[in-house]
Amino acid sequence: MRYLLLAFALALQAAPPSITDLQPRGAQKGRPFELTVVGKDLAEGPAVVSNLPATFTALASSKPGYLTFLVEPTGEWAVGTYTIRLQAPNGISNILLFTVGAFAELIEEESRPGSLPHQNDSIEKAQTLPASSITVNGKLSGPERDVYRIPVKAGERRVFEVEARRVGSALDPVIQIYDASGKRIARSEDDPMLSLDPRLEHTFAKEGFVYVELFDARYSAQMQDFYRFKTGTYQYASEIFPLGGRRGERVEVMIGKTPVQADLKTTSSQLQVNLPDSPTLPLPFAVGDYPEVREPVTQALNMPVTINGRLDKPAEVDTYDLAVTPGEELFVELQARELGTSKLTGLITIYDEAGKRLASAGDGPLPVDVGAVQVSSRTLGDPLLMFKVPEGATKIKVAVEDLAQRGGVHYPYRLTLRKAPYDLKATIITPFVNIPAGGTAIVAVDVERRGYMGPLKVVPAGLPKGIKVEGGDVAADIPDPLIRTMNRRATLSLTADKDLSLAPIELGFVARGDGIERVATGLAYLISVNGANTQGVVDRQRALNGSHLGYRMPAAMTAPTPATLVLSLVKAEKKESGYEYRFRWRWTAANPSQAVPKTVKVDLPNLGGTRVIEMELDKTDKRTGTFLVTTSKNSLPGPYNIGVSGQLMGGIDVFSPLLRLDIPELANEENKTCL
Repeated sequence: MRYLLLAFALALQAAPPSITDLQPRGAQKGRPFELTVVGKDLAEGPAVVSNLPATFTALASSKPGYLTFLVEPTGEWAVGTYTIRLQAPNGISNILLFTVGAFAELIEEESRPGSLPHQNDSIEKAQTLPASSITVNGKLSGPERDVYRIPVKAGERRVFEVEARRVGSALDPVIQIYDASGKRIARSEDDPMLSLDPRLEHTFAKEGFVYVELFDARYSAQMQDFYRFKTGTYQYASEIFPLGGRRGERVEVMIGKTPVQADLKTTSSQLQVNLPDSPTLPLPFAVGDYPEVREPVTQALNMPVTINGRLDKPAEVDTYDLAVTPGEELFVELQARELGTSKLTGLITIYDEAGKRLASAGDGPLPVDVGAVQVSSRTLGDPLLMFKVPEGATKIKVAVEDLAQRGGVHYPYRLTLRKAPYDLKATIITPFVNIPAGGTAIVAVDVERRGYMGPLKVVPAGLPKGIKVEGGDVAADIPDPLIRTMNRRATLSLTADKDLSLAPIELGFVARGDGIERVATGLAYLISVNGANTQGVVDRQRALNGSHLGYRMPAAMTAPTPATLVLSLVKAEKKESGYEYRFRWRWTAANPSQAVPKTVKVDLPNLGGTRVIEMELDKTDKRTGTFLVTTSKNSLPGPYNIGVSGQLMGGIDVFSPLLRLDIPELANEENKTCL
């Protein structure tokens, strides 16, 4: 009977829903379709939460882990990506992206449920597609190739492209076109306007069949391994300028030769722009907060300002004159490659009036040779330069160029100049959170120090009553003139009252330092990309996120966990080499038969020179135990946050509320070895 009760308790404490796949991954705009959500812990009767203007009506499904919905439009569908998540009594799920296209949709035969593998992996086995414009939903698993057979006419101009990274897939796709004899006649891997997605167009000399081969550039095995292959006769954007505009304004954007109005009056995040009635996905458009100008710049520049420019020719260097005051501290920041619509690998250099180089950014040692910069895989991100005007200088020249001396229509940039001694950038790296009633959830916020090395505090914005927050402390770092930027992780615990009833909400966070405050950006979703994480392949391996969507951090309540966990400080003692802190953890469970772990996992971010030792279970009470944290002379003084966690049977993770741990400063004679 005891085990039956325990099994019943675990059933009540179902893990939050998790979505692993959507079938299909896209649909033709305006047409009803059936959507199957695949995942784990899909409770009965979950609701679909989506920004797609549609109703989602649940259909009967007899297969565990599969939920099917009839999706019917309630408004106009624009071509683009939309978010899908589930909301249920056991919490909210992660987000996956769903794409709306303009063409009729097909599913690759090999990707249909129950189909055999390797049905279209060669020219001889190619799946035949119609001659009309079409979108095919397919998958690539590891060392796999998909081949499609398409009829073409003499003189026909046809476009071929793959949507993958842009729509939440971890694939790095390649397109290759072969004629009827098997000769390769065209290839595309990373289009300048499409991040790592490929696009090409080709005019065929004669009528017949051609073969389109798709494969992953690294033949990698990915969880999100889908693609959307689009082909037909249509126009697309080959260039865009400028790359962004000022918040609150209307901006004319040139997409190719077509002027388009971008309305930035209501947006709170990155905007999407597109050609009128285009079947292609819209392009990202940056949103800034400072006055904007476009090159050529003839007037005097007043800071803060954002300059929209472009390196029109190979080896071109754009320069901007700036009046300054000795002792002023400036921030010079370039946006290009990170926006996804520029090939520029930027280099910023500051010169004095005599042409003497004073400072630069973007020209650090390359992790790979310059030849790798010539291809699309990024080796360096967009540069940021913090600069203090030297004595005697009243004018400086800021230069922008490409590290590999390239240029052309695909090399636009945004250069922001402003006066500031330092800055911060905060990112909520927990995409969403489910808080158990009477329990605790942990949130992580990444804070990038940009010259500011003082103490930090990350605090929630708009936290509802009934949720208690602890943590968010980041101690000061030692200033280093050679290291002006570094990242620190702030952790916060959110503990809900046991009787709290709360509808899903979005929580915000703010990072505060001495005289500076920055709102943290949410990720919306986080999709891992398997493979090596060495330098030189960061484009291909970096996790995908939806920060451009403008989400903060969705949060929901879930049922109580079978047990809760708390941490307390028992004793603090100064030693010759540092300090010792003894902590006690304690489990509390309503059911006395509830099994709990014999040890706990300790999280103490940012504090160096520490050890966690002597973890011991209490001999008389198996629900409690102690461990020791020791610091050293290399441990920087300041406030830190410590917490513990453990996993109950059924894979239920339980976290303790965080404790603040203040590390005192060592006496001068004790700290000499650190100097």
